[in-house]
Amino acid sequence: MKKIYRYSLLFLTLLSYSSVFISPENIWIAGFLSLTIPLFIIYHLAGLIFHRKKRKGTFYLHLVLLVVGFPFLKMTIQMSNWDEDEENSFKVLSYNVRVFNNYAHLNEGYTSSKKMISWVMDDDSPIKCFQEFYNQDNSEIFNVTGKLKHSGWKHSHFKIRHQDSRNGQFGQAIFSRYPIVKSGEIKDEDGKFLNSIWSDIIVNEDTLRVYCIHLESMAIDEENVTDAERIQKTYLDTGYRLKSGFIHRSIQVNYLIKSIIDSPYPVIVSGDINEVPYSYAYFRLRQRLNNSFEAKGKGFGFSYNGKLFFLRIDNQFHSDEISIKKFATHRKMKESDHFPISSVYSLEN
Repeated sequence: MKKIYRYSLLFLTLLSYSSVFISPENIWIAGFLSLTIPLFIIYHLAGLIFHRKKRKGTFYLHLVLLVVGFPFLKMTIQMSNWDEDEENSFKVLSYNVRVFNNYAHLNEGYTSSKKMISWVMDDDSPIKCFQEFYNQDNSEIFNVTGKLKHSGWKHSHFKIRHQDSRNGQFGQAIFSRYPIVKSGEIKDEDGKFLNSIWSDIIVNEDTLRVYCIHLESMAIDEENVTDAERIQKTYLDTGYRLKSGFIHRSIQVNYLIKSIIDSPYPVIVSGDINEVPYSYAYFRLRQRLNNSFEAKGKGFGFSYNGKLFFLRIDNQFHSDEISIKKFATHRKMKESDHFPISSVYSLEN
């Protein structure tokens, strides 16, 4: 009986761990399997503690599987030391601003909108990447593009996804104090936009490519996964939405990787990937680039501001040619459903 248990535990754990290397585009269930990774990590930690006195086969099985899963622990929590020497360095901000709460039901008198925009203006990052960006040229409050350009972020690339009845524009945006020499976006063979834009930016006489990405949304209601009664009623719909999201994000990240490989310059990928670290999309980026939180983060780095508070879905990745000095999650800025993140980089290795 013990042998069956051990073999089953070994097989299921390795199946869960390996799921991050399988594209949901090909095998969609891999997306769901990857969600079990934290559960296996916790189970093996508990098993290690429970069997610590006996030190027999089961103890060593838990130990080995925990060691194999160590990279997942590294993605979960970090206690890095920051390099306080910021000479010849530059900072990149990434922020899903949820259209600056421009709808009346999101805040009264646009109080939170003003606070968020003020924070964005006060942030000193010379490069800013925004997801769910919103701009309305004829508005005193929401003329964010004009305000940023007037304050020194003169160079920009704004991919407009939608426009409302007030001529307000929704989309993704990159703003820079440094010159932007070229910009583009990622599309598939049919010309469909795949939620990623990029700009080639000259920083201290070097050129780098900055991507602002916002991969396919999870498109699920938090209540449907946090309320027991609603889970019973909506689990099929939630499961379908998760499956659809896994597949779309795997396609988008594969095209993103192709663009990164073709880039003539070192790259920084910044934005909302809508995936936890234990996922195909995250691992595809991590295989090619360094994750900034893993290198210089502190704590858990949770970036989602909602009932599912334990999600780290906003990330920055960077090429080997770029050194990172600091990574921060700005948890005091609570106006959006995402916390801003920023990294300090240097092009001197």
